[in-house]
Order: sequence, then C-alpha cells, then structure tokens
Amino acid sequence: MPERPVVPFERLWLDREFKKALRALPQSEQEAKLQEIESLIRALAVCRHPVTDPFLARWRPSPYHIGGLTGLHEYRCKYALRIIVRWIEPSSQDPAGLVLMVAATLTHDHTRLREIIARNKGEIRNWSE
Repeated sequence: MPERPVVPFERLWLDREFKKALRALPQSEQEAKLQEIESLIRALAVCRHPVTDPFLARWRPSPYHIGGLTGLHEYRCKYALRIIVRWIEPSSQDPAGLVLMVAATLTHDHTRLREIIARNKGEIRNWSE
C-alpha cells in the first residue's frame, strides 16, 4: 500500500489562535506539541483506517461530527492538544486516498473548532490541491 499524503487545509490548519496559544507555552512544551503533531502525521500516512488502526491507538481517535461534512476524525494528543482531520477514502483518481489536516486546538475549545470548520465546510468537502 502506498503512503497516504497528509496535507494541511491551509486556511484553518495551525491558525492564528493555535499559534498564539503555542507561543504562550514554554519552549520545551512548544517543541513537545510540535513533535506530537509530527508523530500523528507520520502515523496517519501509513495507517489503514482513521479510527481502528493500531498505529493510531495512542491518540484515541473518534469520529468528529459537523453537519454536512463526512470523514472528520478527532485525535486526542497529550496536554489537551486536539487535532481534527478529514479522511478522504482512496478512489480510482486517488488510489492512496488523502488525509486533510483541518484544525487543532491547545485549549480544547471545541466550540471554536466547530464554528470555523462549519464556516469552511464547503471548501473542506470539495478540497483539492
């Protein structure tokens, strides 16, 4: 199986609010959070399923629901870091499928995440590079 591309949804991925919260942390914690994100990205690139694959178990994945948008999943990292991705299944046009890194929060602010994802759901749903 080819490695699955993992790409950011630039408008939301590591947005201004996330970067502001990250900068407020001590340098060692900033580095730990970024390493955690890198580890998750590497695991998403090689896993077979966004929830049940053993590579992802440490992030306790679960579906993330936003009306009118399918394939969203939440990954629980250390220290209240939460990552939302959209899993795009393999197709004849894209045999490897794709993981779209949608949004992240360091403050566990799901209200904000849901609002910004909902405002951008058309672009997220129809995303192409």
